[in-house]
Amino acid sequence: MDGGAITLEKKTGGKKMNTEISEEMKNEIMKSLPYIGMNEEEATAKFLEICAENGIEPTNPIAKGLWRNYVANKRRMDNSNTSNSGNNDLFKTATGFFVTLEEPRDMMAWNRMKAKEEFMRDSDNALEKGFVAVAEEKENGYLVSRYHDGEYREATLSKLPEGAEESDDGQIFIPLDNTAVYMNGGKNANYGKPLPKELMRRIGIFYGTVTGQFEDMKPYFFSYKNKGVDFKPKTFDWVQFVCVAGSNGTDIYGATETTLKSLRRCEDVNPEDDKYVNVSMLDMQALVQNNFDDNKCDLIDLDRVHILNQNLPTRERYVITQGSVVSLNMTPTSNGNRILNITDLTVEMDSSSFEDGSLSTTCWIPEGIDIDFGIGSEILVAGRTSQRVIDGEADPVTINVAGLYCLAKVGLAPEISERLTEENYDEWL
Repeated sequence: MDGGAITLEKKTGGKKMNTEISEEMKNEIMKSLPYIGMNEEEATAKFLEICAENGIEPTNPIAKGLWRNYVANKRRMDNSNTSNSGNNDLFKTATGFFVTLEEPRDMMAWNRMKAKEEFMRDSDNALEKGFVAVAEEKENGYLVSRYHDGEYREATLSKLPEGAEESDDGQIFIPLDNTAVYMNGGKNANYGKPLPKELMRRIGIFYGTVTGQFEDMKPYFFSYKNKGVDFKPKTFDWVQFVCVAGSNGTDIYGATETTLKSLRRCEDVNPEDDKYVNVSMLDMQALVQNNFDDNKCDLIDLDRVHILNQNLPTRERYVITQGSVVSLNMTPTSNGNRILNITDLTVEMDSSSFEDGSLSTTCWIPEGIDIDFGIGSEILVAGRTSQRVIDGEADPVTINVAGLYCLAKVGLAPEISERLTEENYDEWL
């Protein structure tokens, strides 16, 4: 944990529980991950559990021996339960293409803001409910107080975690992760720990296989934190990369630097490579049409689908649609988006479409997506819908594009003139 060694103890005078792990032991745990089927958080929690069960500190040299014994026993058990351990390795080679790949987001921003709001509203209640810990500077460091599962505890830190904040009146508080159990029932290994100052994560939808077999191709939810900021494959481009396959069969995850360094386009893979998959005969457009029934949407139905999607889990709220480009502006907005409008030329518009201005749909294109086509091109876009409400009136639904595939290219994109501002969005649109 950032912020130095933490020694927790109950105020009632209970036994100290030291959770400090040396860098040497952290490296030992990291090396074990491919062989025990755990991620870093799960393995660290298991290591501390082993230490607690045996009544020793994590820094005790014996702890390393106990960990190695656990890894060896788990490997023997896993090998005895399968005749082909290669099918159960933690790391898999994914082959396929991204339908969406969103810009990186700070996944802890909302949690930190919530903790801060609770502290500003009622500092005592925020402390008791586990939203924050409070710190007081002492001669030998910082005395930190918090509640965990209803028990008051104190800790002495040599320095504060990076996420610590100071209020206007000088009080020091530390936003905490107060989610004990996730919505899927899984335990949160970071429950009660300081929230990181920043946790960047890139998410997307990947269609492909992690077995190398065409018949196993299907959609996966993709998630990659930290190093995911630099993971930038193009959408709708056949790629390969190493990932961690979730046990639920629907999720894959980026694995520290391994996923980033292993990324390569399928056309660059040597046919003699044992990971080579010949994708040249696969029809990408047909794969999308046949495997995303719940997300495909005609432009004319976009408003209705936008409302229905509000009832879905956040990661399922994306649409896949297509249309003809009728306007295009390459000048970036203040956040880097380019703006294009698409319409379905096969649909007969009624009078209401002319009245409410919904003749075309606005698409916000992030700077990470290439635009090398012009007006008249037929494109497929995938992303999340959004809708502004101004003075009680709802604007037409727009699409925050996270994936783009040009089906029929016409011309070239116009040149950039000047950066758009909030004031002249409406003028251009």
